[in-house]
Amino acid sequence: MPDYSNPNTKLTARRYAWDATFQRGPARHGRVVTQLVTDGTYDTQPGATVGSLLASLASWYAQTNGIPQADVKVLSYSLREK
Repeated sequence: MPDYSNPNTKLTARRYAWDATFQRGPARHGRVVTQLVTDGTYDTQPGATVGSLLASLASWYAQTNGIPQADVKVLSYSLREK
């Protein structure tokens, strides 16, 4: 089984299902705003790695929510081959 915790792991399936918890912006007043997104899918691009998938997820989340990509972190995630 591939090591999806390693950002350098190459993605070999054509499509992946993912769940992720995103952090929106820096902590304010000791609180961190997070959101769990479930049931996402990712169509693998040539040469894709776990790291490039996570960057794509952060970019997608930022665009979807109208916030700067620099303010988004993927705190946790799971991947499954489809």
